[in-house]
Amino acid sequence: MTRTCLHCVLARVLRAEADALRERGLEVRLGLSEPVLLPAAGAATYRTVRALLRAAMADAAGPHIRLAVVDQPGKSHVEVTAAFAVARRTRVLSCAFPRHDPQALAGGFAEHGAPEAAVLPSPI
Repeated sequence: MTRTCLHCVLARVLRAEADALRERGLEVRLGLSEPVLLPAAGAATYRTVRALLRAAMADAAGPHIRLAVVDQPGKSHVEVTAAFAVARRTRVLSCAFPRHDPQALAGGFAEHGAPEAAVLPSPI
């Protein structure tokens, strides 16, 4: 199974966009969070997060873009948010990544283990 570290993807995106951020006078502040492994291809995750950051850079009016990884227990997904100033208000953009492999859903729920044969009481 493919596994991608979301924090590694964020680091790569920030390195790739460092010059563009500097040219626009923007600083990215990344909130603290635990490492998150996603069952997704790294390239697809990278493109999604980079598109999120570029959209925030295009609209940001203030000096800061705040990135956060929203990883709440019990949620079916992990979210990356970008908050920034626009005129006199704050705008938030986000993208979400499922914790499960969408292609594996047809195979059942792996977290429950293999199905067990039903044991019926003897009719005697």
